[in-house]
Amino acid sequence: MKNILKILSLLFVVILGVTACNDDDSDGGTPSIQYVRPTDAAASDSLLVSASMGQTIAIIGKDLQGVVSVYFNDQQAKLNPNFVTSHSIVVTVPGSIPDEVTNTITLNTSSGKSLVYNFTTKITPPKIKSVSCEWAKDAAEITIYGSYFFPTANGDIKVLFPGNLQAEVLEFTDEYITAVVPNGTMKGYITVTNDYGTERTSFVFRDDADIFIDGENPTAWNSWGLSDFASENGISGSYVNFEGTTGSWAWPANAIQLLYINPNAQPLVSEGDASDYVLKFECYCHEWHDTPMLIWFDNDGSHNVDGSNAQYHWKPYNNNGVSENYVTDDWITVVMPISDFIYSKDESEADRAITSLGELQNLNIMWFGAVNESTTEFGLKMWIDNVRLVNSKE
Repeated sequence: MKNILKILSLLFVVILGVTACNDDDSDGGTPSIQYVRPTDAAASDSLLVSASMGQTIAIIGKDLQGVVSVYFNDQQAKLNPNFVTSHSIVVTVPGSIPDEVTNTITLNTSSGKSLVYNFTTKITPPKIKSVSCEWAKDAAEITIYGSYFFPTANGDIKVLFPGNLQAEVLEFTDEYITAVVPNGTMKGYITVTNDYGTERTSFVFRDDADIFIDGENPTAWNSWGLSDFASENGISGSYVNFEGTTGSWAWPANAIQLLYINPNAQPLVSEGDASDYVLKFECYCHEWHDTPMLIWFDNDGSHNVDGSNAQYHWKPYNNNGVSENYVTDDWITVVMPISDFIYSKDESEADRAITSLGELQNLNIMWFGAVNESTTEFGLKMWIDNVRLVNSKE
């Protein structure tokens, strides 16, 4: 019996020792970095000594499984544990300006071990994603959205509108700039400049080349006599005025429908792939409580909401299944990628697609479909103008 107790005691001591060793080395040995490379498979043979903000990289080394934080200079990166293994870490370089530039990567483990590796973070030039309104009037406030809008050494940032006109900047952060459109602004590109470079918009400000509905001459395309038109407080002359009431599967009045029949009886665009295009228009919404806006193209002018055409369903009032009155404070630009035209009328199908330019001939709009609320009728008032198809890949 004594021998058995001695053996059990010895085993207990051994188990405790092994457990203690495992606890001490749960994150392996001291991490080491062999090299850093791009995550792009085509460029995986290239080694990196620097990377730009927002760039995703792969850190290759040993004993990396215990790493719980990664810093570039003094800026902590977002680390996904699923992308951390014993031999690699996939991480995106943070997009914030460091307070102290050390040109290093620092790895920290759960057991308090650290590794510092020489690596340069390149500050990225401004990147423009969009603006609040591509047809904003002179003297109007406009918001430019994007990233890396870092201040210059003087604490400012420069915005130029077409005609080389410098805008008054009212406020800015890393992700947006609020500025005033200068008087005399023409059609063209907007640029943003700081100490790290210059970026221009990918789109043309006040682009009129691709407009097919502007409200100025509706008799040329509005043979069905749908929609109403007005000009008071317009963004660029007359506009389509949708005003009335909507309800659950209630057939909309003519005033809140639109059928554009192309007078040329041919596709609106002739180059590129259909999926390269976006439908754009300026919108001023005064009231919209519920009921989706259905948008679709056809090439037969049938205005058939029950047809097989791929539809876009716009529901900006929908907040996680709860309807809230959607209002814009002014004119804004709305962008609808053609690749997002996927629905049938009741959304029982969500895999439709516009696959050819030949389908992009006539435009249909109506408020129709299911609603979130039990109210029988909802007020609607929306203006749209400058409807256009734009190739987003150019």
